[in-house]
This record gives sequence, structure tokens and C-alpha cells, in this order.
Amino acid sequence: MKKSAGIIIPVLLIVACIFAVFYFHSKADDAYSTTKNADTVSTSETSKYQSYIDRNSDFVGYIKIDGTDIDYPVVQREDNEFYLTHNFDKKEEERGAIYMSTECNPFSEDFNTVLYGHNWLDTTMFSELVKYDDIEFYKQHPVILFDTAYEDRQWKIFAVFITNADENEDGGYVFNYVYPHLGGDNFNGYISEVNKRTLYKTDVDVNSGDKILTLSTCYRGMDTGDYRADARIVVVARLVRNGESVNSNTSKAVKNSNPKYPQRYCDIMGIDNQYSNDEYWYPYENE
Repeated sequence: MKKSAGIIIPVLLIVACIFAVFYFHSKADDAYSTTKNADTVSTSETSKYQSYIDRNSDFVGYIKIDGTDIDYPVVQREDNEFYLTHNFDKKEEERGAIYMSTECNPFSEDFNTVLYGHNWLDTTMFSELVKYDDIEFYKQHPVILFDTAYEDRQWKIFAVFITNADENEDGGYVFNYVYPHLGGDNFNGYISEVNKRTLYKTDVDVNSGDKILTLSTCYRGMDTGDYRADARIVVVARLVRNGESVNSNTSKAVKNSNPKYPQRYCDIMGIDNQYSNDEYWYPYENE
């Protein structure tokens, strides 16, 4: 009996050690998993947009702009092509969906969050962004609602500009307004370009510690005859700061007397391009 007890006790000790190793290893894995997924949305939290989350796991937010029919869920995928031809429910549809650039991080939030949508020259998707080429429309609708899955957010528009996506339409240059990391060392150069290009000046200030929202869609004002230009109208807004009023003093908004346009736009409109000798600005590619 004593001999059996002498065998059993070491066996039990070995089992206990194995259990302890397994237990603490599991805890370490849990800690690693928690750290690894720290920037993902918690699935245990209930969202007012839960029905959209349940329908499509690509859901990252919701956008709404007063005075327009822009009132859509926003998605993001690992590429920028899928939602050009698929709707929110991932079904093929030429109107596509409103989607966030794959380069943007919807959780940690880059300085610049970029949303795309088609312009069908009607009231669908981002078609009505073109209304913002009119300063009077801006004065009536200076704020964008763009919520994340779990947080309500409002954004003050500070600039609207027309640009090109084809380098051949502006002397070999494309302004990179869609790069996510336009803060830090890129901020001054970026803001300088935006201030030159904006169709009107607003009283909304922007600094490198802010978050900005960029909405981009096709612009047909550079088309001629059978030629379809690869142009964009871009609306840029700043996140309302903590404790700041959402209201903007739109009475201070004034037209820019000399916006910087692509060369093709200047040629079509018969405008003297006073920026033709500007040095090309490119963002530093940092993380």
C-alpha cells in the first residue's frame, strides 16, 4: 500500500504541474489576443447600427448630410474595387455603395478618413456632393454627420475643391488628398494645397491634432464632347472638438477669388492658371 502511495503522489504532482502550465499558457494567450485585437470593435457592445452590423460585417459607419439624400451605411473591404459595383448587401449593383478607403483604419482613426461614392448625376450615392460647389448651399448645410459603429460624430466642412485623378489633366500632377497620414510632417504642405484649391474660405480652423473627413466623387465639369475627364469634387470636414459648438459662423464664408484648378479645367473655362509654376507637393509616406 505504501509502495502504491509512493507512485500515486508523484503522478498527481506531475498532473498538477501540467495543469498549471496549461492554465497559465492559456491566460498568456488570452492576454496576447486581447492586445492583438485592442483596435477592433467590441462585439459585446450594442450599437444603434446593430442591424447594419448584422447584415454586413464590413460596416464601419453611417453618413448623413442635411439638404441631400446622402443617408447611407458605410463599408470597408480589403480592396477599393468591390463596392464600386456592389451594394451594401454585397449584391451586384452598378451604383455601388459608400465605402471607406482600404488604406484608412476605422478603429484607430488616421488623420484623414476618406469615403468614396459614385456620382450618377441624380440624387443617389454621392451625386449631391456637387451641390457644395455653391457657397450658398454650404452656408445652409455646413455640417456632416458621420458616425462610427459606436460613437456619434459631427464634422464641420472647411474646404471644397475640384481636382483631377489623371495626371495628364494637370501637367503630369495629381494632388494626393486621399493619403491617410496627412498630419505630422505632412500637415503644413497639405493644408497649404487645400487652402489654394478651396472654392471658398470658411471660419473653420484646422490643426495637426484634428481628425479630418474627406468625401470624394466624380465631377463632370471637365468633360467635353466625347472626352470624359477623370475629375473629382472633394468635400473636406474637421471633427467637432470636445466641448466645441457644432455651429459654424457661415456668414464669414467668402469665395476664393483665385482657386487652384487642374490645367484642363482652366483651359476649358478660359482661366489663366496662376499656379502653373507651383512646385508639386507630395506627402511623406509615413505610418
